[in-house]
Amino acid sequence: MKFKFSLEKLLNQRHIQVNLDRRNFAEKQNQYNIETEKLDEMIQLKNNVIANRYKQVAESRSWQNDVEQMNLFLTGHDLRIASQNKRLIELEKEVEFLRQILLKALTEARMVEKLKEKKKEAFIKEALATEQKELDEIVSMRNKPMNGNS
Repeated sequence: MKFKFSLEKLLNQRHIQVNLDRRNFAEKQNQYNIETEKLDEMIQLKNNVIANRYKQVAESRSWQNDVEQMNLFLTGHDLRIASQNKRLIELEKEVEFLRQILLKALTEARMVEKLKEKKKEAFIKEALATEQKELDEIVSMRNKPMNGNS
């Protein structure tokens, strides 16, 4: 007798859903990491321009035009950084949403797996009890005296 789980198709579907959700979460997490690196590069560029502006003022006599251009760049760059921060906030929300979906899918899959384990344990207990009953019957048949031959 072989164990057959009646909800095997559901369990397989749950595993497929977990894998899909895991992939979607990983992709969004990677996208978030890429955007975070872009923000870090933007901040680094801003810091470099500020350092260059300070250096330009300290070393040059005709620094006004250069510094004015740097200030214009920094103003625009601050807007790009703010936009990138908004993009990161949205991505973070999406990542968290996908994380919750993944956790829900994992929980559902684990519930079905635990149900399968419990059903299998019950099946094994029942099979052992049936086997023991058959063995007891065999032993009692062997020890039973034959009719009239005692």
